[in-house]
This record gives sequence, structure tokens and C-alpha cells, in this order.
Amino acid sequence: MILSYENLKNQYVKYFKDKAKCDFILTDVLFAFKEIYKFIDVEKVNNILEIGSGTSILLNEFSKKFPKKNFFGLDPHEKGFDDYEQISKKIPKSKNLTLLHETLNEFKTKTKFDLIFSFNVFEHLENQNNYIKRSNQLLSESGKSLILCPNYDFPYEPHFVIPIIFNKEMTYKIFKKKIINHEKTTGEHGLWDGLNLCSKKTIQKNLKKKGYNFTFDFSIKDRFLDRIDNDQSSYFKKRQGSAAKLAKFAKIFFLDKIIFDIFKIPFPYMKLIINKNEYEK
Repeated sequence: MILSYENLKNQYVKYFKDKAKCDFILTDVLFAFKEIYKFIDVEKVNNILEIGSGTSILLNEFSKKFPKKNFFGLDPHEKGFDDYEQISKKIPKSKNLTLLHETLNEFKTKTKFDLIFSFNVFEHLENQNNYIKRSNQLLSESGKSLILCPNYDFPYEPHFVIPIIFNKEMTYKIFKKKIINHEKTTGEHGLWDGLNLCSKKTIQKNLKKKGYNFTFDFSIKDRFLDRIDNDQSSYFKKRQGSAAKLAKFAKIFFLDKIIFDIFKIPFPYMKLIINKNEYEK
């Protein structure tokens, strides 16, 4: 199932201060919708929760496509994303969509969710292990938790489009001016401070330790690279700049296969699927 960028733009651009910000959001909505759709398009999946719903555009589109299912969005709109709340408030909502201005720890409900997902949110969490534990508690018996986010085992920071030099502190010292200018230009103040550079290796180690049933969808690599040319808005390619050009060059000459498949260099993006864990209460 694919959404139309033009239809989305015509519907939502009026809620943004500028077109670039709208394109930034919509290019993610287009990609996330395709990656998550099949998990919702299952008969037994009826209650769906998005953690970090942001502008709520993604959830709004899902709620219109699945009018008989119940959608919930949770977001405190902190650390550089407070302006998303204002956009979310302006957008007309479907009757089967409920939005809550709360953190995951504050969220109290008796509802059990068949699917919990987050898109480009996990890297902004202060306590990622707590997120996994708490979301597991909210799942139904056959529920799944889906996490899509950057993988910082590969030394690249996609929000600021800069390499990671040793660690977060050193990277800030080297790219301080660019980081400050980015936050000023985008209005995402506090974005850098709120980043928690999540490592696939560390996440995998912790999940195994707790006995979770989980998988990583490695096919995300090909779809993510295809996104450079297939993104309808062309904003993703423009935003990633030289990194996008290098990725396209690598794909044309099959260097991506050598780098990521043969030499097993960590891919800079991951899709994690966690099944309900009865042992982690």
C-alpha cells in the first residue's frame, strides 16, 4: 500500500510554517506507512499504539485506511519537537483516533495493544530499555512491538547529516557550529541533547539477556537505499546530500552488497520486531 505525496501535500501543507518542513515530515510518513502497513492489515490486530506520534499525520492516514480499528498516539512533544504538537492540534482527526499528550511512563490504560510501533523515535529516548519493558507490558498476548530507527553502530548521524567521531561528546565539539545552526534553522531546539545514539549490537544483547523473542528485518537495507530514488517528494535525497550520492553510487556498482553483506559493516538503519514476552512483566 502506497500513499501519494501530492495528495498528502495538498491535505497537510497548510498546517506548516514552510513547505520544507512539510516535505521533511511527509517523506518520513510515506516511508513509514509502507513499512508498517502489513502489520496493521491483519484481522486480529485491532488496537494500535504509536509511541512518538509527532504531528499525528501517519496515524491519521492509518486511521482513515482502517476505520474499524482503534488507533492511539502518545507523545509529550519534548526535546526539539514541541512545535509538532501545534500541527497535530490543527489537523482534523478520524473518530477512531485518540491522541494523548503524555510520556510512556505517565500513560495509564487498561487497553492491551495488538501492535505498538515507533518510527524514528527510539533514538530520542533517554531510557531505551525501559521503553522496551513498558511497551511489552502494554501488548496483548499475541502483540508485537515494531521499532524503526537509526543504527549508530554505523558512525553517521542522519538528523544533522554528520559523521560520528568516536562518541557523542567528541562529535559535538567538532561539529558544534553545524549542530547549533541546524537547530536554529529547523526550530528543533534541544534535538542534539535529546539524542541517545542507539546501537543494534547493544539492543540485541539486552533483548537476548531478557529472553525476548525478536527479529531484525535485514531487508530494510534494500528498501532504505531504494528510498533515495523512489521518494516521491525527493526531499530525503536532498536532505542527505553527499551521503545520498555515495549510497546511490555504492548501489549502482553493488558496493553495498560488499560493504554490508560480505564485510558485515553495520547498516545505518534498523527495523526491529519484538513479540510479547511473558517473562518480562
